[in-house]
Amino acid sequence: MPETVTLKKIPAQTVVYKPGKGPYSLIPDTVQELNLWIKENGYTPAAPPIGVFLNNPYLPPEELLWEIRIPLQVGEPIAHPDTETTPGVKEIPEREVMATAHQGSLDTIGGVLQGMIRFMVTNGYRLAAAPEQVFLKDPVSTPPHEMEGEVRLPVEKRA
Repeated sequence: MPETVTLKKIPAQTVVYKPGKGPYSLIPDTVQELNLWIKENGYTPAAPPIGVFLNNPYLPPEELLWEIRIPLQVGEPIAHPDTETTPGVKEIPEREVMATAHQGSLDTIGGVLQGMIRFMVTNGYRLAAAPEQVFLKDPVSTPPHEMEGEVRLPVEKRA
């Protein structure tokens, strides 16, 4: 069970993103690729990278689905063509999340998510979107066991 869970609003964000399939150990390469795209296209990151977990973290590593997003500092919508070889750009609407700290490898995130989901249900909320983790340490240069992040569950109050 997470030690501290907070409820907070996350403002709308423009993000550059790239989906991934396979073990979470591929995430640092994807972050590096997105950072290069940001630099080459003259943008500035607005916040740390975010990993979005699109299926059950207990599946075999080769079946894991995830997406990496990096929020961008932008003054107006970005017109960017999505192709199979370039990252996408999209708007993420404002959302309410339950959040808790997470330290360690992404291989341990399943237990954190289980505890948060129990907390969410017990407190009258339901999941509104896929769980995510904000990487508070650079996933490219930080050893997996030293990772620090904030796990978020986008939620909405049950009727």
